Amino acid sequence: MRWLESMQTLQVATLVLEPLRTAHAEAMFALLSDPELYRHLDSGPPLTIEHLRATYARLEVRRSPDGAQHWLNWVLREATHGVVGYVQATVEPSGDAWVAFVIGRRYQGRGDATRATACMLEHLAVAYGVRRFLATVEQDNRPSIGVLRRLGFVEATAEQAAGRWPSPTERLFVREAATTSR
Repeated sequence: MRWLESMQTLQVATLVLEPLRTAHAEAMFALLSDPELYRHLDSGPPLTIEHLRATYARLEVRRSPDGAQHWLNWVLREATHGVVGYVQATVEPSGDAWVAFVIGRRYQGRGDATRATACMLEHLAVAYGVRRFLATVEQDNRPSIGVLRRLGFVEATAEQAAGRWPSPTERLFVREAATTSR
């Protein structure tokens, strides 16, 4: 795996996926302050812009404290609307990547989550050698389950879920990366 590659700005359709920087905190704070956005998430809105800046500063390192995982986060920006959400991946040394996406409520239903996540998955397979993608989702979050299914994720088998950490209300989805010559 090419662990030392720097993050790249990616683009798909009208969306630009910018590597997350501390400087994104102000624009993202406004988007992420909507409490309804957290209905299906384990956390709540950021407490303050300063708190979000501190979180982004930790993520901007792009590595877990032990150096084993790559923490990759992209802010989604559209020319017309500015920031609309984010996609993220935690790449493990095994070649697995845990992925997630959040789109601001005003921008949901336009296909941004599907397009941006598909772009990220392709990039992760090529640039980071990811072989398997994993995602957890609350079992009643039908829109996110729909996004995952459109991207080729399937619900994990009992064998695939063994040793993973979904809560009783979550479902684990898995997608094998397409094999390409590198």
